[in-house]
Formats: sequence, C-alpha cells, structure tokens
Amino acid sequence: MIDEKLVDNIRAYGTYQGSGEERRRILVEEIGFRIGEKAEYVITTGCLQPEGMPHVLRAFKDLLDHFQVDYTLLSKEYCCGWMPLGQPAVMAKNEEDIARTKELSGEFILENFRQAESLGAKSIVLFCAACEPNYANYIGSTRLELISQSELLDRFFHGGKLDSELDYYAGCYRFRRRITTEPVDVEPSVRILRKIEGLRVNHLDNKLCCYIPPHMEQLAASVTARTVATICSGCYYNLKNKLQESGDCQVKMLPEVILEALQGA
Repeated sequence: MIDEKLVDNIRAYGTYQGSGEERRRILVEEIGFRIGEKAEYVITTGCLQPEGMPHVLRAFKDLLDHFQVDYTLLSKEYCCGWMPLGQPAVMAKNEEDIARTKELSGEFILENFRQAESLGAKSIVLFCAACEPNYANYIGSTRLELISQSELLDRFFHGGKLDSELDYYAGCYRFRRRITTEPVDVEPSVRILRKIEGLRVNHLDNKLCCYIPPHMEQLAASVTARTVATICSGCYYNLKNKLQESGDCQVKMLPEVILEALQGA
C-alpha cells in the first residue's frame, strides 16, 4: 500500500523525509548552489543525493561554474516519488500502487515544471538517474527540454586528460520499464569518456542488475580496475557498499571523473 504519510510529506516539504532543511543547508550554504533565480538551466538534485553524495554535487557545481553554465535550483523541489512510492510498488509487483505512483509523480513533477518555467528556464536537468523514468512520462507536458546531467556536461566538456583506468557501469535501468516506455539515453556519458585523453575504459555488462544479488556478484567479479564509474545514483550506492568489502576499489560518479580530467589537462 502507498504510505500516505510520505505523500503528505512530499506535498508539504518537497521531500518524503524530514522538512528538507538539511538538504537545503547542504546545497546552498555548504556547496553554494544558486537557488530560485532566473536561469537557462534548472537543476533537480533528487531527494537523497545532497545528504548521500554531497562531494559529487560539489564536483558537479564546480563543473557548472567552470563551464559558466547559467543554472539554478528550485526553491522547493518536489520529490518525483520513485524511492518512497515507485520502487516499493515495482518490487512488490503491485499494479495498483504502480498506477497510483505514476499519478502522484505527475502531480509533483508538473509542479517542478511550473516553477522552472516561471524562472524562464529552457531546460530542466536531472542529476539523479532514478528520477528520469517518472519525468519521462511527462515530457510532453512542458515546453522545457528535459535532459540528464550527462547530456548537459557532454555539451560543455570538450576534452581533458587522465592517465588512468576505470571500469564503467552504465546501469541496467531494469525497473524503469515498469514506469515508462520511453527509452533511456546513456550515450552522452560514453561520449564524455571518449573525450578524455589517456583514460582506459572497461565497460561492465549493463544487462546485470546491481539490485539482484547474483548479478551483483557477477559485477563485482568482473571489476578489473581500482575505480568504477557510473551515472546512476542507485548503482553508485549499491556498488560502493559491495566493493568496499574488498577495500581496494573506489566508486565514482561521472562528474568526479570529468573534474579530474579537467585538472589533468
């Protein structure tokens, strides 16, 4: 069953847990993101990422500033509903809850669109890959262009240097098939990696799902480099938890790799 308390919390605070004050403090006071200003690009960060990976968001902001991207955050970003509502419904195979989740997601996402349009934005940029399936269902409900953080960075990043090797896992996006029929585009991240001189990339099998224990075991066994990079926040947390068992492998999100490549150029 859908937890109505979580729904009420999203409506009241934008996020499904807490009041959002800590999230805002990290984004605005600690990292220094612009918020609620007129801008070409509106960035949505997702509910969990500010507290879960502030270092990645800091790297992302450094890239935005380096490329002189005209961006802002929303004053009150509404959770898309995937983590608290959609994922439990999909994992339980509860069709009624999946349908209700889609309906609620539309309510929240359309409010984000409304705010972004009022700020004069041309594009809305999804930092969190887990949000993308819900947003994909409503792409025709706004004049805004909807893109991933990888697509945004691919537009501005023209090359760097990094004498290193990494394993790249794009993610399987298996769960999104229960939410949307819209295809996911992971090519911008591949183009970015190709622009980095000296970087040797091993592509892990993205048919394997990091949420399925036997698949995760295969993924972990296929890692050959000391760094694994991904573009999916869910995959980031799962891989990090699994690979820290060995203690000699680090997991990074794509913005961290790009920033290192710029610094090495």
